[in-house]
Amino acid sequence: MTIKANLLRNLVLPIGDFVFGQEMITRLKFLENAQYWPLEKIQAKQAEDLRNLIQIAYAEVPFYQSMMDKAEVRPEEINDPADLSKLPIVTKDMLREGYPKLTTRYTGQKTYEASTSGSTGKNFYVMEDAMTAGWYRASFMLSLEWAGWQIGEPHLQTGMTLDRSLDRRIKDWFLGCHYKSAYQLDDEHLDEILITIRKHNLRHLWGYPGSLYYLAKFADTLGWDHPLSSVVSWGDSLYPHYRQLIESVFQTKVFDTYGCAEGFQIAAQCEYGNYHLHALDTVVEILDAYEKPVKPGKIGNIVVTRLHPGPMPLIRYVVGDLGVPSKQRGCPCGRGLPMMEAIKGRDADVITTPSGNRLIVHFFTGILEHFPEIDSFQVVQTEPDSILLRIQPKGEITDSILDKIKTSLADKGTSDLQVNFQFVESIPMPPSGKHRFVINQTHSNEDSHV
Repeated sequence: MTIKANLLRNLVLPIGDFVFGQEMITRLKFLENAQYWPLEKIQAKQAEDLRNLIQIAYAEVPFYQSMMDKAEVRPEEINDPADLSKLPIVTKDMLREGYPKLTTRYTGQKTYEASTSGSTGKNFYVMEDAMTAGWYRASFMLSLEWAGWQIGEPHLQTGMTLDRSLDRRIKDWFLGCHYKSAYQLDDEHLDEILITIRKHNLRHLWGYPGSLYYLAKFADTLGWDHPLSSVVSWGDSLYPHYRQLIESVFQTKVFDTYGCAEGFQIAAQCEYGNYHLHALDTVVEILDAYEKPVKPGKIGNIVVTRLHPGPMPLIRYVVGDLGVPSKQRGCPCGRGLPMMEAIKGRDADVITTPSGNRLIVHFFTGILEHFPEIDSFQVVQTEPDSILLRIQPKGEITDSILDKIKTSLADKGTSDLQVNFQFVESIPMPPSGKHRFVINQTHSNEDSHV
C-alpha cells in the first residue's frame, strides 16, 4: 500500500466519515475481510441483517406494515432469505404512490432526495442519508479494488454529474479523480479525454460501457499505445464487442459492475471474470413470471432486498433488469460471496448527432430524471437530424416545461438535432417484451442493437 493510500484509509477518509456521518471506510474494512468468509458465514450474517431490516420496516414504515398485514405475515416469520417469498413483490409504482410519507422513516440523520431512472426511462425518487451512502460507496470501492485500484490512485471517470458539488470536488481531489463528461462523445471531446490520460499517466479508466467503447474506438484510430491497468464499467450493458475492443485497445481487462442508483450495489466482476453478488449488502432473487426462482443458467427478473434499512427500506424491490443465476459454485479468487452468471437487462441504442456526438441512454436519463412532470420517456431517431421524444406525463407539461427540456438537452449535446415531442398514455412494448427507451432506426447507427 502506498503512503498516500495509507493516509487516506487511516486518517483523511475516516475524518471525512466522522464529519459527514457515513462510516464508509469502517464499512469497507469490514467488507474487505468478510468477502473471504465461507459462504455459510456470509449467509448467516445476511439472515441476521435481514431479520433486523424486517423488524425495522414493519415497526417504522407504514407501507411495509400495511403490506405485511395484508399478506398476513408477521415480522418474526421472516428469518432468512428463503422466507422472503412470503412477501409480495414491490414495484416502483407501488412505492411512488405512498412516497414519501408512507415509505420513509426517521434515521436521526439529515436526509436528501435522489432521483433516478437509470436506463429504464421511468423517473423514480428515493430518500437517502449519509449512512446509506456510506454503505453503497464502500461496496463500490470494494469492486474497484477487485479491479486492482487502490484508494488515491489517479484515474479518469466519465460521468453525468458535471456540476461537481463541494463534497464531490473534495472527493475527486483526494481520490485522484479526473472527471470528464459522458454527455459529449464527439471526436473532439474524446481526444481531450485521451490527452488527459496520457498527460497524467493515468492507468485506471471508469465509466458507462457506451462511453468507454467510443473512447476505445477513437483511440484505436489514433494507434493508441498507452496500456491501462484496468477499466471498470457500470450503468448499462457491456456488449461482447464493447468488451473486446476496449480490452484490445487499452490492453487490459474490463471489470463490469452492477448497481442501482436507488442506493445499493448488486454485483461486480473479480479478476477471474465472475460476477460476485454483494450478499452482505443485498439479498438478490432472480425470479420467473410466476415469482418463482429460476434455475441456474436461466434468465429471470432481478428482485433486490437492501439489507441496510436507511430512510427508505427497499424489500423485494423489482429493479427492472434481467439476470442469470450462476451454475458455478466457488471461485478461484477465494471469495465466499455467491455468484451470478450475467446481467441481461440494460440494452439501449445510441443516438448519433449530425456533428458526430454519440448520445447513450444515460445522456437522456441524466437530464430527464430532473423533470418530475415526466413519468416515462422513449427517444426514437428515424432521421439523422431529428429525434422524437415520447413522453408519458406524470403531471401537466406546459410549453414552458417543453422549452426547458429542449434547452437542457441542447446545452448538453442535441443542439444540432431537432427535438419533437409526442405525449403517450404508455411507452410501447416491443415484441421482445423488454422496454427500450432509446431507439435508433437510421442506417447511420453502426452500433445500434435494433
